[in-house]
Amino acid sequence: MRSCFSLLESCSRLEDIINRQIELGFGHMVLTDHYSMYGTMRFLELCRQKNVHGIIGLELEAYEGENKYSFVCLAKNDKGLQDLYVLSTRLLSNNNRIDLSDMVSLTQSTVVISSRFQDTLEYHIEHQDKDAIKEILSRFNALWTDYYVAISMNDSMYWKEKNILLREAAKEIGVGTTAVSRTEYIYKEDVENLKTLRAIAQNAKRTDQTLDVRNDRYIRTQEEMAYLYEKEDLQTTDTIAQMCNIHMAFRKSKLPVFQNKYNAHSDDYLKSLCKAGLEKRMNGNVTREYVKRLEYELNTIINMGYTDYFLIVWDFIRWSRQQGIMVGPGRGSAAGSLVAWCLGITHLDPIKNGLLFERFLNPDRVSMPDIDTDFPDNRRDDVIEYVTEKYGKEHVSRIVTFNTLKAKQVLRDVGRTLNIATSKIDTLTKQIPNVLNITLSQAYQTSPGFRRLVDTDKILHNLYELSLPLEGLPRHLSIHAAGVVLSDQPVEKVCPLVEVEEGVFATQFTMNYLEELGLIKMDFLALRNLTTIDEIVKAIKEERHIDIDVLKLPLNDAKTYQLLSAGDTIGVFQLESSGIRQLIRKLKPSCFEDISAVLALYRPGPMQNTDLYIERKNDPSKVVYPHPKMEPILKETYGILIYQEQIMQTAVEIAGFTMAQADFLRKAMSKKDAVQLEKYRESFIQGALQNKVPYKTAVSIFESIERFAEYGFNKSHSYVYALICYQMAYLKANYPQYFYRSLLNSVIGSDVKTSEYIYECRHRGIKVLGCDVNQSEAFYHVEHNNIRMPLQVLKGVSINIYPAILKERDRHGPFKDYTDFVIRCCGNNISQSTIQILIDGGALDCFGYNRASMQENLPKTYRYASLSTTITRDGFIFEEGAASRPLITKMSENPIRKAQRERDVLGFYLEEHPVESIRKDFYPNSSSIEKIENFNGYVSLVARIAGYRTHKTRRGDTMCFLSLEDETGKMDAAVMPDLYKIHRDEIDKDAIVYITGKKDRPDSVLVRTLKPVKIEG
Repeated sequence: MRSCFSLLESCSRLEDIINRQIELGFGHMVLTDHYSMYGTMRFLELCRQKNVHGIIGLELEAYEGENKYSFVCLAKNDKGLQDLYVLSTRLLSNNNRIDLSDMVSLTQSTVVISSRFQDTLEYHIEHQDKDAIKEILSRFNALWTDYYVAISMNDSMYWKEKNILLREAAKEIGVGTTAVSRTEYIYKEDVENLKTLRAIAQNAKRTDQTLDVRNDRYIRTQEEMAYLYEKEDLQTTDTIAQMCNIHMAFRKSKLPVFQNKYNAHSDDYLKSLCKAGLEKRMNGNVTREYVKRLEYELNTIINMGYTDYFLIVWDFIRWSRQQGIMVGPGRGSAAGSLVAWCLGITHLDPIKNGLLFERFLNPDRVSMPDIDTDFPDNRRDDVIEYVTEKYGKEHVSRIVTFNTLKAKQVLRDVGRTLNIATSKIDTLTKQIPNVLNITLSQAYQTSPGFRRLVDTDKILHNLYELSLPLEGLPRHLSIHAAGVVLSDQPVEKVCPLVEVEEGVFATQFTMNYLEELGLIKMDFLALRNLTTIDEIVKAIKEERHIDIDVLKLPLNDAKTYQLLSAGDTIGVFQLESSGIRQLIRKLKPSCFEDISAVLALYRPGPMQNTDLYIERKNDPSKVVYPHPKMEPILKETYGILIYQEQIMQTAVEIAGFTMAQADFLRKAMSKKDAVQLEKYRESFIQGALQNKVPYKTAVSIFESIERFAEYGFNKSHSYVYALICYQMAYLKANYPQYFYRSLLNSVIGSDVKTSEYIYECRHRGIKVLGCDVNQSEAFYHVEHNNIRMPLQVLKGVSINIYPAILKERDRHGPFKDYTDFVIRCCGNNISQSTIQILIDGGALDCFGYNRASMQENLPKTYRYASLSTTITRDGFIFEEGAASRPLITKMSENPIRKAQRERDVLGFYLEEHPVESIRKDFYPNSSSIEKIENFNGYVSLVARIAGYRTHKTRRGDTMCFLSLEDETGKMDAAVMPDLYKIHRDEIDKDAIVYITGKKDRPDSVLVRTLKPVKIEG
């Protein structure tokens, strides 16, 4: 039977399939998905849980010349399962097509059944060609030891009669027949669900009569089967089922053995690398504490069998750095390992920073180490390619994930099959609350707007009802964002693969099931912020000849902490949101530990401690410790528990736990395991009493860490990510032009982000120069401590156009004047409309004419260029005297119109904001936003409405919040209900308004009067 893992071919979920068959009294369960084996592990897991016999198979078609044959293949044993893995991999890597010869290897390991469905065999059955049938069955019977032919669809009188000849032919040549009820869904009425699903798959309408859907293909009862099929054929099905026994006892994968150039044993090689690394890290001044910690970690790693894991990670990180690929300073709990620090995998001293190895690897709990590595998003694939080449493409694989039909997606997909207008579907999906993994039924229960539409609109009600049974089904596959598995044997020996992209293979099993197969996941993560850091550092070296090693920055740079304390962290990793900037302004970090604390505190649970943290930071006399033994543990966080590691250290110091026991305690607390917690509570208190800690104090400490454990943060992860925060803040504080250039390059195409970053630049006194055909490059660049915009930011100047302009300038020199530019554009097939865009965007301002004049004179200048230019294979020839050079007629410029046209092609105002002109000409007594930033009282200002949202008051009246901007900054404004009623039709995005009101908050005005400003342009 097919399951929903035959993507968009079945709506049957594995649990439902098994439960229904148990209900009907069946003891053998078989899964035969079409081409794929995605559901294998989950199916076998469910069968074990429900104590039924699980059989794994594969449904496929094989070709022999022009002939097509349909088969169901069932694994008899573990070898058969592995053979099906190989076959499925081949199918999914070859457009679901294999040759009959590819199935020859299934001789001993697999039961092969001709399912004779819409294939050559069925053709001969329909035409009652007994000789042809016998010839096919004989050939197949010679190929496979356990070969049978299916007697199926006997519920159709047409096929029941046709099957008589098939049975006779098989019997005459000694081929076994077996009863097969072709099952495509669970219940008879599920055909309607399959119809919808197939319409989604084929991008068709649900009423399409050509949909590949058949009635009565449900799971039949034993009584129905006995009525429809011969007793002998039914007994054969049981015989086949008894043949199939999978134990999955084949050799599991292991990591490849790392081959070093000295042919040394991996354990010895790791020890030598760590010893040399520690000497280098400590500049030869290695203390006993470090030696002892390193020995302990190495013994743990070697005893747990993880030596090669560390060597493999060390190797691809080392290779990356050799190739000039930046690598992150670490991630997650791996930063607690001294071995990782010695190898250069992480870059914070775990002893100096109080990071714990047992948080990463508990010697008393067998679990795989998890070293995740960050790479720039434009180089991550290079590292994966290196690993693939080093260990062999058969030994390296990505990991599959499934995109499912979630609430909004299923409504859109089903809506298309019903021919419902997209706008109508959107009215419904917009009412679904923005909650992660919310279901349709949850949306119906929690969203009054959603429920009202479903209950009152017949079309949307039908859409909802048809969507419910399909919700959550896998829709299509994707690749896990970062996961890669390595194996010492070909991966397909333990797990089938799928070719997701050309040459890129992924496991057919999701990450949940890989570790039990011995396939260890390593995460190669793409971090855009590393790309930004890398670009900045390289640009500073190239243009300023300054070498910056971001891993060796001084962690006490005054400019950096000034920037952080001001909350000037737009563009800084992890510190961009308005909420965290507000927190960082209040906290005013003055040391590296404070940055880490911000990352740990800015989460729903810990946020309750932020005021206490700030209070104690500002007044150390208010710091108190639950017990003197906890002072060294909590000193850096002013006596407040913030990190998981502090729980572990507390358990060691107060209760005498080992670090391994302390890690178990941490884990039990995070899981809220009541039984385990009660045991640990008793052990903790008893241990504390032995350490002469008073009973009440011990109870109080245990209860406080128990409360804290719900939201404790991993200190190792917080520290290494704080290091990336610091690196970016340092570069922003000390090299702002290069910082903003990189940020602006990363958001080309986003008007909103570009505008935000340009405003930031102005606020910091960095001028962003407009586009200029004689100065702009392909990307933003630093020009005399300013930042120059590239031509490609102009809407309509495509990737095919701006390179031609740059190439022309590089080959024949700067453009001399306006006419020269038009001539050379004409010679390069650049259209008049493109030149109009360049004019509006300010790219031709360098020629000394205003934009109105250039637009007015463009038609005659372009005509002159066309008459005087001959395009050749090698470029173009300009004939000076072919026509009279036109004179430029000068026009007056409307500044507001100029600004509007500039905004049309840039997406924002750059040279002069229209508000600036309006204020000068019509409202000279009004203020700019910048001038009233630190003022409270009555104000008047002219501003553009950048955005707005309405809000229902408690009385049910509608008010409006405006987001205002001018050339100096941004500010919010509140329009109360009475005033909003008057002006609701005049409030719109991009409208310019004159308002008066009272400002009694740092960034908000309560509007008293509002007047729209009409722009004539």
